[in-house]
Amino acid sequence: MLIDSHAHLNMDPFRDDLDRVLERARAAGVGEILNVGYDPRSIGETIALTERYGEVYAAIGIHPHEAKHWSDELEKKIKQLLLRKKVLALGEIGLDFYRDLSPRDVQRDVFRRQIGIACYFDKPIVVHCRDAFRDVIDILRSEGAMSVGGIFHAFSGGIEEALEVMELGFLFGIGGPLTYRKSRLPDVAARLPSSAFLLETDCPYLPPVPYRGKRNEPAYVRFTAEKMAEIRGVSVEDIERAAEVNYRTLLHGIRDYPTRIAYRLRNNCYLNVTGICTNNCIFCSRLRTVNFLYGYNLNLVTDPTVDEMIDAARGLIGSGGCGEIVFCGYGEPTARLKEILDVAAELGTTGLPLRLNTNGHGNMIHGRNIVPELERHFATVSVSLNAPDRYTYRELCRPDAGEGVFDSVVDFIRKAAASRMKCMVTALDYPEVDIERCGALVRSIPGATFSVRRYHLSSPVI
Repeated sequence: MLIDSHAHLNMDPFRDDLDRVLERARAAGVGEILNVGYDPRSIGETIALTERYGEVYAAIGIHPHEAKHWSDELEKKIKQLLLRKKVLALGEIGLDFYRDLSPRDVQRDVFRRQIGIACYFDKPIVVHCRDAFRDVIDILRSEGAMSVGGIFHAFSGGIEEALEVMELGFLFGIGGPLTYRKSRLPDVAARLPSSAFLLETDCPYLPPVPYRGKRNEPAYVRFTAEKMAEIRGVSVEDIERAAEVNYRTLLHGIRDYPTRIAYRLRNNCYLNVTGICTNNCIFCSRLRTVNFLYGYNLNLVTDPTVDEMIDAARGLIGSGGCGEIVFCGYGEPTARLKEILDVAAELGTTGLPLRLNTNGHGNMIHGRNIVPELERHFATVSVSLNAPDRYTYRELCRPDAGEGVFDSVVDFIRKAAASRMKCMVTALDYPEVDIERCGALVRSIPGATFSVRRYHLSSPVI
C-alpha cells in the first residue's frame, strides 16, 4: 500500500474536486493519507476530513508562520483534539527563518511548547524546517523529542544533516523534489537506511516530475516511489513496503512484525540463514538496534532449521515472480555449511539459480576447502571483501579470528573463481574503504568480477 504521509487536502485548490482527487489516489494504490493542519482553521478542516473519509488521518499543530497567534485557548484546543483516535501526530511545527512571518523568538517558544505537548500525549512530531536547521536540531534535542520521534517533512539537507536527524531517531519525508533535476535529495535518499524514510506529497505543493508546475495530489506519490526505487536499485514494491512499515510503526505504533526467514527483494527470494557473524564490521547494519530491511523484520532470535528455510522459500516461490534464490542473512551463512547445503539440495529442484552471499570465511571456519561442496549446488557466490590488505581488513571488518583472516578470504576467492560458479566480489563505498585497491586486487584474480555496493547510513546504537 502507498501512503501519503503529508497532505493538505483542506486547501482551496481541492475545494471543487476532492472526491475525484481521492478516487484517483485509491486507483493509484494510495490507502492512507495523513492530512496536516497548521493553523486554527486548517486544524478544524483536517478533523472534518478525517470524519468524512476513512483513509484520511490527521496531524495537527501550529506552523511557525502562525506562531504569533499562539494562545492558551489554542493550546487547550490542540490538547483536546490530540485525544482523538484518528489524530496521529502533532505538526507541522518547527521554525521558518526564510520568510520570518513570526518573530524568531516566538517561533522558538511555540515550537518548544508544542514539543512538550507531543511528549506529554506521546505523539510523534511532524517538523517544518527552513533555513533553521541548527536551531531545530538543538531544540528537538533539548526538549527530549527523541522520546516520541517524528518526521522531518520535506527534508532538503545533505548527508551531514541527515546523520543528525537520524541520531534523534526521526524519519525523513521524501516527496516531489526527489524527481527534480537539480535536487541534491537523490544523493541523500540513496544513502538512507530502508527503515528511515516515508513518502509524501505536501500537496498541493511540490508536485513531482512530470507534473511539476501543476497542482500536486496524493496519487502522485507513486512517482516519488518510482524514483526512489530507481535511485536505490530495488523494485517499487520494495519502496512501497518499506515506507508503509515505517509509517505504521511511527504513526500507528505497530511494532509486532513477524521475523522473516524468506523474503522477496528485487524480485528474488532471499533466505535469512543466520544472524551470527565471524566479522564485526564497523559499517554493518547488524549492529543497529532494529534490523528491518525494506519492511521485513530480519531479527532472528534463533537460526532457522533446514525445514523452516525450505518451507519458507517454497511458500514464497510458489507465489511467483522470483528469479533467483539468495542465501544470505546478517551473519555468515557458511558457518551453517551442512544446513545450507541441505537446503540448497532441496531448493535446487525448483529450477531457480542459487546464489550464496558470504564474507568468504567458509574455508577458515571448517579448516578445509569447501568450494567443491558449494559448486555442486550454487550457480553464483558473492564475496564481500571491503578491504585490500590485512591491516585494513582487521581495522574495518574486525574478524573474530584476527589479522590472518584476510589471506583466507583471498584464497577462498581464488578457489571460487576457478570453480564452475560465477564469482562476484564486492566492496562497500564506505569512506574508509579503498575501492580502487580492492578492485585492483580482485581484477588480478582470474575469473573473479568486481562491483561496488552502496553504503547506507546508520544511526548510533542506543
